Amino acid sequence: MPISTPLKITLYDPESNEVRKEFSRSFIPWRILKKAIQLSKTLANLDQKDITENDVDAIAGLVVDVFGDKFTVEELNQGADLAEMMAVLQAIIAKAEGMVPNPPPKGK
Repeated sequence: MPISTPLKITLYDPESNEVRKEFSRSFIPWRILKKAIQLSKTLANLDQKDITENDVDAIAGLVVDVFGDKFTVEELNQGADLAEMMAVLQAIIAKAEGMVPNPPPKGK
């Protein structure tokens, strides 16, 4: 089975907007599945206006975990691009949801 397109995240210097460091991950570790599914369910039940700081912290923690703790949540908070963070989050959740089979219809 081929490995899909790597996840990538770039951390920028918040003062100069210069690239500090780039990270990529060719796969999502199996241990991430539980966290990703839980976060997906939490976010699916919220309107965008209802997302809390704790939800944002959970997203950042998941991204840090996926990339093997190569950077901290604080480094991510200070230097990550919003659009790139959302793309990484969507890729993680899509892969996690693809791993869980559809439950059988109720009553069967």
